[in-house]
Amino acid sequence: MKSLARSALVLSAAVAIATGSAAAQEIGGTAEVRSGNEIRVGDTTILLYGLSAPGPDEACDSGERRFRCGVIAWAELIRLADGHRVSCDIEDQHSPDGSSYATCYVGERDVNELLVRSGWAEAARGVERYRVDQDDARKARRGLWAGRIRPPDRRQSP
Repeated sequence: MKSLARSALVLSAAVAIATGSAAAQEIGGTAEVRSGNEIRVGDTTILLYGLSAPGPDEACDSGERRFRCGVIAWAELIRLADGHRVSCDIEDQHSPDGSSYATCYVGERDVNELLVRSGWAEAARGVERYRVDQDDARKARRGLWAGRIRPPDRRQSP
């Protein structure tokens, strides 16, 4: 009987490890968009994992004029997530300000992917997950990749 209980415990641990549920943490609730890559769900501040969007005060240069592309990125994230019920899978809890990096979903839609695909965020260095979406936005000349727009220089975070 003791070995049966031990076997069940080992099997449960193996399944949890294999599915990632042992370390996975999910946060759900109504999204409040704070910037082009930051939302708040309840008491938790979430930075969207795998991308970098211009901040609200950042400007882009189109060759003819400068414009606040960070406000446009913010508006795009509002369109995608603000006021919607989201579920966010925590990817990393080690941001400098104590926020969590997460991949967020509205239903089945990956909000992070949609923001990069729209062209108003870049895939972060070292994270390949959204590189194809960025390449698609660049080829289609959407968002930051439209025309002669030059995004601001900034460090990308996960």
